[in-house]
Amino acid sequence: MEGIGHSNMILGRAGRYGSKYPMGEVTCLGAEDLPFLHSSLKSASLTLQEDFIENAKLSQNYFFTNCEEILKVAAIVDELPLSLQDKYLFCTSPVDMTDEISSQGLTQFAENNAKKCLVRLKEIFSPGSLQVPKTHFALKELESIHKVLELYVWLSFRLDESFPDHELASSQKAICSMLIEEYLERLGFQNPTSRTWIGRGKS
Repeated sequence: MEGIGHSNMILGRAGRYGSKYPMGEVTCLGAEDLPFLHSSLKSASLTLQEDFIENAKLSQNYFFTNCEEILKVAAIVDELPLSLQDKYLFCTSPVDMTDEISSQGLTQFAENNAKKCLVRLKEIFSPGSLQVPKTHFALKELESIHKVLELYVWLSFRLDESFPDHELASSQKAICSMLIEEYLERLGFQNPTSRTWIGRGKS
């Protein structure tokens, strides 16, 4: 035997699903190989997607996108009763899975969409509760809320019937941006796009 992956491939040929021989039997030429065969049967098969990502190659004119975020989302939506198209949509959505609030937002969006095919923004967010952050921690939290609102807006463009609160999410996202800018301005930062040019008059 050359390895678990190779032996499992041989084991898979013992029976053919859907044929008149769906079940098969395997053995070894030498009795000393039987313990390895038994361990192979108990071993989990290699994950095809991870193996593909690790071994796939492209020419120098192309590059692979980072699939780690996609795999994290896929692990969440995989067990949900969603169509393959909707699962793929969630996997390609602009979500920051390293952000806990953003990750929780995507999870709740996906679960609600799977259960009711309707995701109302007010179920996870209270409009009118936003305010200018007073600490760096509050700023990070507001930035996370902005990411969740941005995700809702993105999904509402593609699943408008399931995510009907597009205007509310857009307006609250704009308020988030304004409050973040106001906090930064109080710290001495200024948005270059908001500056007005004051011309010098003749003396």
